[in-house]
Amino acid sequence: MLRIVFVNNLVFGVLPFGGFVAPSLANSLLLLQLRAVFMLPLMVLLAPKLHATTWMNLKQLLYPQKRPLLIKSFISSFALFLSLALLFIALAKIPAGVATVLFFIHPAITAILAWRIFGDRPTWLRWVVLTIIFTGSFLVAPSLTTTADSDTLIGVGAALGAGVAYAIQGILAQICFREIHPVPFTVISCTVILVFSSISLLLVNIDVADLQLILWIVSLIAALLTLTGQLLYNFGIHLANAAIASIVAISNPTSTAILAWVIIQEALQGRQILGVILVALGVGLLSQEKSHKTKDSN
Repeated sequence: MLRIVFVNNLVFGVLPFGGFVAPSLANSLLLLQLRAVFMLPLMVLLAPKLHATTWMNLKQLLYPQKRPLLIKSFISSFALFLSLALLFIALAKIPAGVATVLFFIHPAITAILAWRIFGDRPTWLRWVVLTIIFTGSFLVAPSLTTTADSDTLIGVGAALGAGVAYAIQGILAQICFREIHPVPFTVISCTVILVFSSISLLLVNIDVADLQLILWIVSLIAALLTLTGQLLYNFGIHLANAAIASIVAISNPTSTAILAWVIIQEALQGRQILGVILVALGVGLLSQEKSHKTKDSN
């Protein structure tokens, strides 16, 4: 959806649609801010229904003894903002399928960080899986020769950076969920994203003089999808359901690439298709390895 906002495409090969704003850093941050404008009010309305003590839990974070938890929640939320900002920039510069697969190195980064932070040393199988994921990410990236344009280089770097930031956010969230429920945590995340995306707009020049109605509509739809995905992701970390995570992990990058191909005809080269398959296979094996380890420990 965000790729369409930046680039005019033939949707399903028939209807020309998109290209509402130029693919720039300023407009990437603008779209992130518009999405956040909708996400926070939606989360505020949903929070008491999803978790009755949400506002009490948030108030308790102001107590001195809860200050460390508040700081960790804030840093995790800022990492999520940084990840989204970088991903938006990547989507503006390179095809959606490529950006998503490069971003999806985050499970591998998470495994490495978990080893360093929690002492969860990877098994030999996990090292093989990590090698597969990184190999797939290399194959799916556009050719980075001396003739590669700056937009491609920026897009690839932003997508990889988004994956690293997302992994950091996930590790910190796992630590925070020992003391806080995912719903109030998500309220904090939405607030931080809105604040920093708004501040970031003060540092760039916006390329559009006025906002088109279609941008508001697309931003609302994107906010609903993002909020749903983020809540499910946070609940997934909290519940540690490895089986469900495995299904999501193995389907996400491939489904995005396929949807981009079907809806807006973003073609992938042969090596990029192989890269998509390798990343999906690697992430799926990584999730299965975690699932088997959980069963063995039980």
